[in-house]
Amino acid sequence: MPDLGAANVLYKSMIHFASAHSAGTVCGTNIPIVLTSRADDEETKLMSVALAVRLAG
Repeated sequence: MPDLGAANVLYKSMIHFASAHSAGTVCGTNIPIVLTSRADDEETKLMSVALAVRLAG
């Protein structure tokens, strides 16, 4: 994406209109960092934690 604003529009469109699944983590750190949004549902938060654990493994 050319910038953060365009990426955010694409992300939200995929979540709401295409029923996409998402998970958010920061890569390249010494410990896993989970990124979630206030609007994320419980499944998305669980998938973010699972991804962070897998990347740390």
